[in-house]
Amino acid sequence: MAMDATVEILGPKGPRTLPIAEFYRLPGDTPHREFNLHPGELVTAITVRKTPAGRASTYHKIRDRESYAFALASAAVALEMNGATVRAARIALGGVATAPWRSRAAEAILAGSPLTPELALRAGRAAFADARSGEHNAFKIELGARVVTEALTIAAERRA
Repeated sequence: MAMDATVEILGPKGPRTLPIAEFYRLPGDTPHREFNLHPGELVTAITVRKTPAGRASTYHKIRDRESYAFALASAAVALEMNGATVRAARIALGGVATAPWRSRAAEAILAGSPLTPELALRAGRAAFADARSGEHNAFKIELGARVVTEALTIAAERRA
């Protein structure tokens, strides 16, 4: 999601390609369908294009157990940096909703500014500014903001 991947699909009507953002479905009237696949279709490839942002990137996942556990919150972050300044950011969030999503609001906060711990936290909180919790998962809003903050810090440390 953070890198605008595409999903290649093959089915009875032939091949087709979907942007990853269109691959996931919200529950709506069909909560049993998670993906925009038609009967008989199969995912044959996922393509992630190479970009300079891949040099300063990470996937950060917080879970209950060390292995094989679904994420309580996760963030995929890729940064294009000019020294300590963020030229562009890509932030995708997972484990906190029915489908992963990209936080363009958080990305916009980072663009053109030096990445500091305070700015990273502000971006993390912006990523969840419109989040609405359910009865038992309100903790995920702050957890998600902190995961984004940590992912931004890790990605920045990886820059080439």
